[in-house]
Amino acid sequence: MNAVEAPHNSPHVTFPIAEGIGVFVGVVAWDLLADGSMEILKAALIATTCSLIWYGLRLWQEKPWNKRH
Repeated sequence: MNAVEAPHNSPHVTFPIAEGIGVFVGVVAWDLLADGSMEILKAALIATTCSLIWYGLRLWQEKPWNKRH
């Protein structure tokens, strides 16, 4: 085992910040184009929810029982 190598039991999963920002911008743009107004709170709630779901899926994929070796 290399000294820099991470142990196999600790998943290396990052929080999807870029995806959340993309969802936020997309919802704001959709509201602006559809209604002519921006609903920042709604966009933030949708982006946060999507980011948490995406993070959960990433964690689930990294679990040892989900590996197909």
